[in-house]
Amino acid sequence: MFKKELLFCFALISMGAIDWVTTVTGTLYFGAVEINPLFAGLTNTNILLFSVIKLTAVVLTGLLFYKAGTIVTMVKGSSHLGKRALESGYALSLMMLTFVVTNNLITVARIM
Repeated sequence: MFKKELLFCFALISMGAIDWVTTVTGTLYFGAVEINPLFAGLTNTNILLFSVIKLTAVVLTGLLFYKAGTIVTMVKGSSHLGKRALESGYALSLMMLTFVVTNNLITVARIM
């Protein structure tokens, strides 16, 4: 049986992992700079810690969306508005991650 929630979880985790790979590749090999002020210092000083924090956040976010999707599906009489809000969150997260990954790829391509 196909689960839409699992597909969204996988897509979010995949895009987050691609973001991580492009960020690490760009900063280590092509001299790119992390523009996120929360991670900028880590990419320059401790790439391993950056990787652990980034990948943990990516996996937890994907799992939280998955869990929220299963809860909304299981709860009888769940609000239509709540389901729409969750789906909007999925879509917005995927759009933003797509933008970030595309930006990373363009940045690395320009530096090369």
